[in-house]
Amino acid sequence: MKYLFNAAPFVISCLMVAGFARPIDAQKSDAPVKTLILPGESFLINDRPAFIFWPEESKRKTPQPWVMYGPTLPAYPDSHEKWMHQQFLDAGVAVAGIDVGEAYGSPASQEAFTALYDELTQQRGFAPKPCLLGRSRGGLWTSSWAIRNTDKVAGISGIYPVFDLRTYPGLPNAASAYGLSPDQLEQSLDRHNPIAQAEKLAAAKIPIYIIHGDLDHVVPLDRNSAALAKIYQQANAEDVLEIAVPHGQGHNYWPGFFHCQSLVDFTIQRSLEGVGQKRVGQTRAGKSKQTSPDSAIVYKDLEYARVGKKSLLLDLYFPKTADAPVPVVVWIHGGGWKNGSKDRCPATWLVEHGYAVASINYRLIDEAQWPAQIEDCRAAIRWLRENADGFQLDAKHIGAWGGSAGAHLAALVGTLDAPLDETTSSRVQAVCDWYGPTDLLTMPPNVLGNGRTLQEIANSNGAQLLGKTVREVPERAKQASAFYQVSADDPPFLIMHGEKDPGVPIDQSRRLHEKLKAANVPSSFHVIPNAGHGGKEFQTPQVRQIVQDFFHQTLK
Repeated sequence: MKYLFNAAPFVISCLMVAGFARPIDAQKSDAPVKTLILPGESFLINDRPAFIFWPEESKRKTPQPWVMYGPTLPAYPDSHEKWMHQQFLDAGVAVAGIDVGEAYGSPASQEAFTALYDELTQQRGFAPKPCLLGRSRGGLWTSSWAIRNTDKVAGISGIYPVFDLRTYPGLPNAASAYGLSPDQLEQSLDRHNPIAQAEKLAAAKIPIYIIHGDLDHVVPLDRNSAALAKIYQQANAEDVLEIAVPHGQGHNYWPGFFHCQSLVDFTIQRSLEGVGQKRVGQTRAGKSKQTSPDSAIVYKDLEYARVGKKSLLLDLYFPKTADAPVPVVVWIHGGGWKNGSKDRCPATWLVEHGYAVASINYRLIDEAQWPAQIEDCRAAIRWLRENADGFQLDAKHIGAWGGSAGAHLAALVGTLDAPLDETTSSRVQAVCDWYGPTDLLTMPPNVLGNGRTLQEIANSNGAQLLGKTVREVPERAKQASAFYQVSADDPPFLIMHGEKDPGVPIDQSRRLHEKLKAANVPSSFHVIPNAGHGGKEFQTPQVRQIVQDFFHQTLK
């Protein structure tokens, strides 16, 4: 069992299943019986509304892996969960649930869950072992069913799930759902309260992942998820249960609850293992995903700003074992300002050394021209500061690190004067610049010579970034060049450049270093022997140690 209290998570996990069978009566209806937040279908089973979120046709499988979800109510699943459910569908995993009303895990709700299970597995080709997912009171429903159907459960995941009826909704409120008086329900808790029977889950070693805030006063952590963790520990099953405990979070709509990639990955993996499959890490485009360190809780696709209809997103990697706010390193990807993504973040190893890492997307040059890119980087830094308490980040210690075009932006985050009207600071306390362009006026693709024509210069990435060639807009080019923005109040810099870089001349880094030193700004310049424009030479233990030492000196 991993049970880690942190500034962003505390590790354990949870959810459940069980059921009483009866003949299924799945009724088709021309009109939808439930409003859905994602593509799918709704129908009736024994007069109860049920739904399925379907993966797109090309991603469906036989048998179909799936998530059994609770609570299904008129308002649930809701928009807060939309991103999470979309990840399941993108991985080829369906999501299904049935509306049992406020049944709180009663025998009637278990019977309905079994009817849904039988309909999907016997009539629709769904896998015999789903992963169960319960949010809040949905934990009562899924866990009650799981306890009685351990042979039908691939795993359980939960978002602040309830396991103890006494904490929520309380025996007076739950009793009627059980057809009992409060006193009668209390007398029979050994049969009806999930936490009283959770040893059956532990004995079956049902894998569990939960995210649950430590300040939850509606569904107290210690009497629900943490109590379940103790039961697993007593049964020597702690290795299959993990709880992420965001420090300072309660029973709310904090985005980390619904964008927890760690919970999503667990749920997908268990759903696939329910049909005997292993997950192949892929993005929606089918490319390999960035592998996250085991030491990280990962929050994906957090919106840090919106420009028109464009949602600007970041991924946050947080150390599981942190017990206090941690410094943040913002990774800014390269790609010539026209390619690249936050999804490939080479900085995540810093999590193992006590840093949070925020990998950001920004508008590329096919979407917007300068200064949109630096404005987005600043907006991400402001968002991190404004949400520092919720994610347990040290708002006073934020660094920027980038490669190539990302290093160009990181260097400008450190040197370019911040807007006078910003109410939250976008300044950083350290910059790590890996082989970035620092003077657009002298970058070879922007300059006539060596056979380059005016048309080729006009088509260069630099011209596309600025909207015109550097010859036409020299002052704009200077504003977009860290070399011309250096001042004595800039943060410390670590600059690293490949000895044989064919894309960005090493002089771009050397001149910036000299300019910083002349302004009495701490700067360290390292030439990486035999390295080109990035590559494996930048991933050695020696290079990582230099980077780690730099951030340790500047951010801790």
